[in-house]
Amino acid sequence: MTTETTTPVRRRGGPTKGDQREAQILEATRALLAERSAADLTVDAIAKAAGVTRTAFYFYFPTKHAVVAALLAELWDDFGASHAWFASEGPDRAGLREQHRIVAEVWRRHREILVCARGSVDYEPVLEWAARLRDRFEAGLGAKVERDRAAGLAPDGIAAASLAAMVWDVRDARFRAMSDLAPDDLDRALDELTEVVLRMLYGTAPAA
Repeated sequence: MTTETTTPVRRRGGPTKGDQREAQILEATRALLAERSAADLTVDAIAKAAGVTRTAFYFYFPTKHAVVAALLAELWDDFGASHAWFASEGPDRAGLREQHRIVAEVWRRHREILVCARGSVDYEPVLEWAARLRDRFEAGLGAKVERDRAAGLAPDGIAAASLAAMVWDVRDARFRAMSDLAPDDLDRALDELTEVVLRMLYGTAPAA
């Protein structure tokens, strides 16, 4: 006779107290960065805004910059959502503009955090996140340029990797500048950026 035993399924409940405290620290830091630079941010200020003790803060994060790194990590997939254009063939103006719109929206909602990844925070995980973000973009764009060139859809010229790096530099500077534009101005800026990138990649700005 065989007796079957079953292991009870453990049901995950709602957020734990620890999860809630960590979330409070993240949100408090996000709010404080909207008012001051990362250099002016302190652990005491974060702890006070989050409603936790300084000791409790250090239970979850080793430094204030570790909180910034965690906030940036939350944006990784948001930027990845803009990469659909890399799978397209040829210029695909509409797809490129949509890519730019998505990135501009991420910048608009999280400017105070993203600024930290542009050299204002000298913390290895933050620097690594920024480098990986750039590398992922350049790899995706470089691969697209090579495919389009092989298919006769883009002109030969500068090495694809170098061209992708130049496009990143142009976009990165423009997105920060665009992050506080009014809607009409933002639409115009997105159109302009799209045309500039198309000219860089394809030599002209195709209508489609």
